[in-house]
Amino acid sequence: MISANTDTQLLLFLNSFLGSNDLYNRLLWDAIGGNALVRGFPIFFPLIALWFSGDCKKRRGRMLAGLLATSIATLVTVWLQHHFTPHIRPLLDPALHLHIADPQWAGVFDRQGSFPSDSCTLYFSLAAIIFSENRLVGCFCFIWVLVMVGVPRVVFGWHYPSDIAGSLVLGPGCVYLCTKILNFGTLFDRVLKLFEGRMYIVHALLFVFLADAYNLFLGLQLFSKLLLRL
Repeated sequence: MISANTDTQLLLFLNSFLGSNDLYNRLLWDAIGGNALVRGFPIFFPLIALWFSGDCKKRRGRMLAGLLATSIATLVTVWLQHHFTPHIRPLLDPALHLHIADPQWAGVFDRQGSFPSDSCTLYFSLAAIIFSENRLVGCFCFIWVLVMVGVPRVVFGWHYPSDIAGSLVLGPGCVYLCTKILNFGTLFDRVLKLFEGRMYIVHALLFVFLADAYNLFLGLQLFSKLLLRL
């Protein structure tokens, strides 16, 4: 893992690419860091394409197991941010004197912790699912997530580099655990056989799931918080 000193130095170096022009910084965020289409299309498109590339229940079973792992990893990440705080989220730490594109961001977060990154955990997990089915496309997706999701979040002070590294371990690690070690794909393969002739139901549920995933599981997060309060 990255040492605390190196972590901070790398954060400050990347954040230095932002200037004093708030309009420029905001436009840069809207074009890259905060643009859901730029961030998500190169990941969700191959994921859906792999799902429909052939009526292979074993492959779809593995993918469903990976998607289950993705949701678990993302929820674990959110829990860790609430209960484990090795460092304060950079843009909330005035001692760092970061360039902040939007001062209102400080009021967005309901937790001070930022380890690991929930967004990167989600996208690295999806990249791992794609990688398990297509190595070449999967490698591209991993690079895309690192460059277009991970790095911008460090540049804009949302995360430390170690938060991104933690996501790279947690997300794909959960996918590997569920698909290769626990072999949940076999279980989902059996479930899919029960829906033979009614696969439209599975497809519809998949699209609902991916819609929530596209929005970083905001619906699932709110539902989980509600259950914890009961």
